[in-house]
Parts: sequence; structure tokens; C-alpha cells
Amino acid sequence: MKTAIALWGDRHIPASAIAEQARALESGGVDGMLIADQFGNFIPPQLWKPEIAPAAAALADPDSHSDPFTLAGYLLAAAPTLDVAVSTDSVRRGPGELVQAALTLTNMTEGEVTLQVGGGEAKQCAPFGYKRSQGMSRMEDLFRIFGAMLDSGGEPIDFEGKRWHYTGASVGGGVPRRPKIMGLGGGPILIDHTTSYADGLATTCPPVWAGPDEFARAREQILETVAAKGRDPGEFEFAVWFPCLIGRDTNQLEEKFTNPLIKWLAAVFGRIEPTDWDKIGLESPFPDGWRYYSDLLPRNTPDSLIEGVLGTATDAHVTSGWVCGTPAEVAATIAEYVAAGADWVCPMDYLPMVLDPVEAVAAFERSIQTAGLIKQYSSGPLTAPREPLTPAR
Repeated sequence: MKTAIALWGDRHIPASAIAEQARALESGGVDGMLIADQFGNFIPPQLWKPEIAPAAAALADPDSHSDPFTLAGYLLAAAPTLDVAVSTDSVRRGPGELVQAALTLTNMTEGEVTLQVGGGEAKQCAPFGYKRSQGMSRMEDLFRIFGAMLDSGGEPIDFEGKRWHYTGASVGGGVPRRPKIMGLGGGPILIDHTTSYADGLATTCPPVWAGPDEFARAREQILETVAAKGRDPGEFEFAVWFPCLIGRDTNQLEEKFTNPLIKWLAAVFGRIEPTDWDKIGLESPFPDGWRYYSDLLPRNTPDSLIEGVLGTATDAHVTSGWVCGTPAEVAATIAEYVAAGADWVCPMDYLPMVLDPVEAVAAFERSIQTAGLIKQYSSGPLTAPREPLTPAR
């Protein structure tokens, strides 16, 4: 089992400061870093204000993301033993470019390189003219081309796919180590492509599978599908993101449950399929049929929608959509997913956005502590509290 921490490559922050965070991960025993390929965040401008998010006093907007591959190379120069996972999508970058980028990163790190590939989000695609509707067909082509190029020994390949057509295509035979590619999501078509061609599945819990038992059942079914397709289920891996609120104590956490930004984010991705709120007796904060990946355009979000969501979202949405607790409590919860078969875990703490700057620095240290405790609890009998502050159900 491996751990990772997500690094926010905001361009308002000097890259050297992010490199210091990468060094802290390396020295703190975290296995790797996750860098997201994003054009923009999940946050409407109406909610990015210092009185809601103290980070807004220093960061003029939450959308100034760095190019993930450029940033990853810079960070690996500072922390060359870290694994690196880049989360991207199948829509905005071509297969040849992604193969080349992944191989370049494998030449920069002593660790593993993994691409986690989703089908595209409206906020990344629509404003820039990309067709999100092509996400699944492009994903299938990408997975097939990725494997074909890595298996070719540098010899040219021909490929006729649904979206991509290659004739005599090669990026050369320099493969320092083989990078991995995973599907990122939980939908049926994505899982079909992933089980057919990819090295594993990356997903998020509790937003997709709300507890370790639900995750274990889904994992078992997916591995059965892998085997039925003639592939080795022992080689198929599961990576899990955990949206978290990691606090120093109960008081610090509970006072943030009503923060408008925390409530908004809990509503947006606390359940990827909003109808899943019904399973735990909660009303979806969004209108029927609304899904963040197909409908969220933060800069075009009307005040009326924000007001309606914040009026519906409750503490229960927050504590069910996030893993909440101290480092020990959050680690104990995540360790249960490890016991259920997760191979790679990434606690993603959103609390720093609503903390003052001094507290935000301490929060990063808590993430590193959490990763260490996950390893400790996963390697022997669980000695920490088995329940988080307010358990995800």
C-alpha cells in the first residue's frame, strides 16, 4: 500500500514554496504526490472571499492552476524519490502527448509514475471548446494506444480507433520504467474501458462508495470483470482519493461545518451521483438531474443556485461527504479501506482553505502525519479510534 498527498500548484504561490512541500512529503515518509490537471476549481467567485476563505486574501482566485506535467518535473528535481500521480482527462490531451509526458516523468523520479484519467468535466471542457461528450470514446483509444506504444519497444504503431488514427507513430524506445495508467471515476462505461485496458481504477470515497464495505463489494465485482476478460486481477490496482477535513481537535472542525465554502464543496462532490444522498436519508442540495461533472461552471453559477444549495446542505452532508476527524481518526477510517483492498490512498484535506494562514501551515503537517498513521494502522492491529469524529456513512 502506498500513500500520497495532493499538492495545489497555484500560480499565486512561488513554485519554490511548493517544492518545499514536496521535500516535506519525502522527508516525512509519504510515498508520493498527486497533482491535478485542472483549468479551474469547483468554487464560484461569490464564495472566494476572505471572510469565507481566508486563503482568498493571498490568492486572488482559486483557478490559477499550474500545468501539472511542468510542475511535476520541477518538484521531482527537489524530491526525486517521490512517486507522482497526475490526474487528467481523456479529452484535452492527445494519447501520444500523454505517453511522452509520462515517460519523461519516469526519467525524473526514482519512484512510480501514474496517470489517473477521467472522462472530462464541464468546467474543464465547455469554456475551452472541448467536447466532453467524446470523453469515453477518447478514453478507450487512449488506453489502447498507451499500452501499444509502451509494448512496441519504440517501433512505430498503426492504430484505428474511434477518435484517433495513428500511422507509423512512435515516441521512441526510451522507457526508463513503465508508467501506469488508470481510469478515474466510477461510471459503468469508464469501468468497462478500465477493466479492459488499464492498470487499475482510481476513485473517490465516500463520494462514490460511501464506506469500506461498499468499496470492498465494488472492488470484488470489478476484479471478477477483469478476470472474465482474461486479465490477471492480481495486477489490477485500486487508488482511492479521500476528501477530508483534518483538524487538531473536535472544536476546530465543528466550527467549520457551517462555513459556506465547506458546505458548497460537500454538496458538489460529497456524492458524485446526487441521487446517492437518498441512500443515507439526505436530500440532494442540487436540483434533480444536476451533476457536477456535467453541469458545474463555477464562473457562471447564479446566486440563486448557491443560496439554494447552502440552504439545503446540513452538517450531515458535510460529515457524510468528507472524512472528518483528527489525524488519528481520519487515518483509522482510511485504514479500513486499505484492509478492504485499496492499494494507494490520498487523504485530501480541504480545511486549510478556511483556516487563517498560520493554521493552514500546521494543517499541511497534519496531512503528513495522517499519511504516516495510515501506514502504521495498516501494518498491524488497529490501535487508534475506529470511528472518525462524525463517520461517513
